[in-house]
Amino acid sequence: MYWGFLSIGARSFGGVLPWAHRVMVEEKRWLAPADFAEVLALCQFLPGPNVGNVSVVLGRRWFGPAGAVVAFTGLMALPLIWVFGLALLYAEAATQPAVRAAVTGVGIAGGGLFIGTALKLAKPLAGKPWGLALAAACFGFIALGRVSLFAVLPVALLLSWLLARRGLV
Repeated sequence: MYWGFLSIGARSFGGVLPWAHRVMVEEKRWLAPADFAEVLALCQFLPGPNVGNVSVVLGRRWFGPAGAVVAFTGLMALPLIWVFGLALLYAEAATQPAVRAAVTGVGIAGGGLFIGTALKLAKPLAGKPWGLALAAACFGFIALGRVSLFAVLPVALLLSWLLARRGLV
């Protein structure tokens, strides 16, 4: 488990979710796509980084408290070292136009990875029009309507629970 999460942390500077999905679902097959989406959804409610929470939840599920510590340590070990090293380098070169352009490019690539992962996470909803409608409504209210997440979340939770009880999602 340590090595699996270390590989996620090693490849995912600035965008852990795409690599976490790839390693856990596609490479290691630790979780089915729907299971990954459910664990991630739970972990988004918790404070802290989503995939960090996933590592703790899965580590504890499979190996108890020690597994939670091992999984989280594996996920965070290399990024912590890299961030300190890059901070030192960036402090020296932040005013260079080429460095600014590279940082901008990395940000754009991270955005693309995030969108690609969102599409992968939406696959389990493909045959569930009510689920897609609920996801689109949440996006509309939060991103476009600028309604607070704290107002939308309880309503979405209630609606999804009611839809699930009726077998619609």
